[in-house]
Amino acid sequence: MFLDTLSELWIWQLLGRLHPLIVHFPIGAIVIAFLLEMLTMGGKRPDLRSGIRWLIYIGAGTALGAAIVGLMLAYGGNYSESTIFYHRWGGILTVVLSLSACWFLYRAETRDTRKDLNIYRGALAATVLVLTVTGHFGANLTHGSDYLTSVLPWNYETLSDDEFTELVEEVNQHREMGTLAETHKTKLNVGVRRIFAQTCYRCHDSNEAEGGLVLNSEEAVMKGGDDGPIIVPGEPGESELMRRLTLPEGHDDVMPQKGSSLSASQIELVRTWIEVGAPWSDEEVETFRESPMALYKPELPETGSDLENPIDKFTDAYFKEHNISWPEPVDDVTFMRRAYMDVIGLMPSPEELQAFVDDSSPNKRDRLVDSLLGRKHAYAQHWLTFWNDLLRNDYTGTGFITGGREQITDWLYDALYNNMPYDQMVRELANPNERSDGFIRGIEWRGAVNASQTTEMQAAQNISQSLLGTNLKCASCHDSFVSNLTLDDAYSFAQIFSDSAIAIQRCDVPTGDTAKASFVYSEELGDVDSEASLEKRLEQLAEVIADEQNGRLYRTIANRYWELLMGRGLVEPVDNMDNIPWSQEHLDWLAADLIDHKYDLKYLLSTILKSRTYQLPSVGMSEEEAGSEDYVFEGPLRKRMTAEQFADAVSQVAAPFYFSVAYDPYETPPAEADWIWFNTTENGRRSQPAPGMYYFRHQFDLPGSRKVDQANMLVTVDESYKLYLNGTMVGQGDDWRRVERLDVTEYLRSGRNVLALEGENGGTIPNPAGILLNLKIQFTGSDDSLVVTSNENWKALQDTPAEGWETLDFDDSEWGAVRAFGTSAGSDHWGQLLGFTHDTSHQMDFVRASLVENNDFLKEMGRPTRENVITNRQTEATLLQALELTNGEKLNEVMARGAERLINEYGTATNRMIEHLYLTAYGRSPSETEEKILSEKLSSDPRREAVQDLLWALVMNPEFQLIY
Repeated sequence: MFLDTLSELWIWQLLGRLHPLIVHFPIGAIVIAFLLEMLTMGGKRPDLRSGIRWLIYIGAGTALGAAIVGLMLAYGGNYSESTIFYHRWGGILTVVLSLSACWFLYRAETRDTRKDLNIYRGALAATVLVLTVTGHFGANLTHGSDYLTSVLPWNYETLSDDEFTELVEEVNQHREMGTLAETHKTKLNVGVRRIFAQTCYRCHDSNEAEGGLVLNSEEAVMKGGDDGPIIVPGEPGESELMRRLTLPEGHDDVMPQKGSSLSASQIELVRTWIEVGAPWSDEEVETFRESPMALYKPELPETGSDLENPIDKFTDAYFKEHNISWPEPVDDVTFMRRAYMDVIGLMPSPEELQAFVDDSSPNKRDRLVDSLLGRKHAYAQHWLTFWNDLLRNDYTGTGFITGGREQITDWLYDALYNNMPYDQMVRELANPNERSDGFIRGIEWRGAVNASQTTEMQAAQNISQSLLGTNLKCASCHDSFVSNLTLDDAYSFAQIFSDSAIAIQRCDVPTGDTAKASFVYSEELGDVDSEASLEKRLEQLAEVIADEQNGRLYRTIANRYWELLMGRGLVEPVDNMDNIPWSQEHLDWLAADLIDHKYDLKYLLSTILKSRTYQLPSVGMSEEEAGSEDYVFEGPLRKRMTAEQFADAVSQVAAPFYFSVAYDPYETPPAEADWIWFNTTENGRRSQPAPGMYYFRHQFDLPGSRKVDQANMLVTVDESYKLYLNGTMVGQGDDWRRVERLDVTEYLRSGRNVLALEGENGGTIPNPAGILLNLKIQFTGSDDSLVVTSNENWKALQDTPAEGWETLDFDDSEWGAVRAFGTSAGSDHWGQLLGFTHDTSHQMDFVRASLVENNDFLKEMGRPTRENVITNRQTEATLLQALELTNGEKLNEVMARGAERLINEYGTATNRMIEHLYLTAYGRSPSETEEKILSEKLSSDPRREAVQDLLWALVMNPEFQLIY
């Protein structure tokens, strides 16, 4: 928490951003030292030794400084978890190796031994090698993972030669027949501009303009570059452009210099265009494919089989086209576990599993799906993870401390719980009420931000990506390189969300123009009134976006849900809906059917879940294979549990992962109470309490005229306690996460009563400590009750009190005050304990991971920081996750508590324990071999370590972590 706060301070962020400046000192010094050292091999050039020594020392020192500020930058930034992991540890290893090189160089010079000199040279070479790899990952962070590979010729997108050849032939045929029609001139120009866009804009658009040449407008093309015009209309032989296009590869003047040369048909098209006078058309050039906006519901194909689900009919036609035979559906256990994890994010209990397997009804799978979708709280808590990622909603993080960000959790949870129609969800996100405005409000970043990070631009970007499957981020700086969207499109969309005029900036350089409010797909769907008020524009935008004619909106959500259930979208990646789906019919039918059924997202889920297609055996496939253009659907992809699913599954098998929530989805509020402890001060300022024993007292009156019917107490203390009521010990505990429920009716007396508590703050240094207590006293024949809580009216003592301190007659007038550290509804250190309530009728058995703040374990397991829209998480395991799963303190602590629970519950009945664990974790009984091995390991009197090892073995198995 301290580091989270510190990382938001401007001085921390400023120092962190010095990393790119500082890091070049060690790179230069160490690399030059290495090159000079190579020149001294064989005892040559001893005069270089003094310079090398200083370069090594300077390099090591600046490497240490660069690593420190780099850690500051990494902690406060939002980077790819895997890339930052390798870059961070590469930097640390560079520091270690460079300091080692310094030490061995010193030894070599003082002891004058060849062995030390060789070790030093080896350490220096290793430093350079690690430094190179670390620099590569650093470049990936700042420039993207394709920083090096993007310039390779085989990674450039190419245009189809056939269409250009056909166009040239068509144009030449009409030229021979007489005057060339305007339509053909337009086609020629559009073709040439497409070639320019995909092969030349890297160097010659308005952002780059190498050699002063810009090729994205008629005026710029005809003007030419710094050396003059490049086109002589009607004379290709005299045109500089043609000369450069036809030069051999490797020539200094050849164009393009980056990527592959133009093909013969492309060059011929440019030549023909110049020959006919280089005509220019006003027609917009769509360099990239755009999916159609209109949505039509396809007719169901004739299958000639007993397939009833429409999805299966389309799948059947697809399978026939690809010569694929229908596999047998998965068995009941696999289906049940898959459906449970996909719909509510939990594993079925052994009892639920057995009842389902024993059910002989032919429609039991359909009934199971309906039952799961009807479990409103479990459904909402699971799907909260996906929607929080998609709508960049979280409980803490950047922007919350300064009030520059608002969460929408209340609105979102209610929308999921009540199955709000999707069109209504979209309307309330685009034109928000007080509960949903955190989505388009974005994050008000502290300090200066570039033009693409303003809240208005964030709103346009987030709606485009989340709801429309469109990347607007590139176009927020310049005309997009990955779509047909332009800078004007992005600013016009952003202007809808602003109550003042926005100045257009190209790559943070003002263009001198201001934006005019307009929807990005206004030509197809309609527009907003740019002169209307902000409120009216948002109202109009909501109607335009959610209109049933917006096929892009409904295809996008249908594709996202398909990807969540099947492991791979109909369109990939899911944020580029302009890509070609592997089955257009599946996608269009799902989107249209969603509209036909009143935008019911649960109905969409039900349709997919009840299909035989969903029940096909899973297919193992890498991310690269799944993302390939050659992908062929054969069944759902095998999926790994998300971070939240894994934590919840471990909670089911071993022990609860979490005990307090950042968001409480239940209507019953926690019982009232304050977290209190001794009011510790240091130098006149409040401070954390030191470790040790503390004593607390509180007196209260009980009316003598009323009879107590029931008195129930909730109490927990961080770290341990003994509780007395009127001198009698009534409770004790040593784990603040477990709320003790005590019936203290018989210990109360009429008149004056006293609560006394002995509490210990553990540890070796000052740290948070607290008491949370609520006593509810119900009187006979009345609905009234008396509530006694921990609050600042209590008294406390740090020194050991005199004997009898826990009794009513003890004099506590000299005792000191207590201090409140938060309430039962939430505190910085303890959060909100879900079990601190007298009404447990709606409480969960454990806290779902979707309801807790992001933490180190969830981050390492793949939960993102939700400062940006996240539409899918990395599915392949990372080294960081492997380290966490094998050495993580959090998981180890949960396993230890799980072992204690199982021993207390099963005792020496180890066979029952093993059977229960296997049924819970895998949905099956252990094999004879497994049972024999485990029975021998556990023996008849199992130790905690042995049970803990069993739990580790269960949850580390792919059978547990994968959804088959």
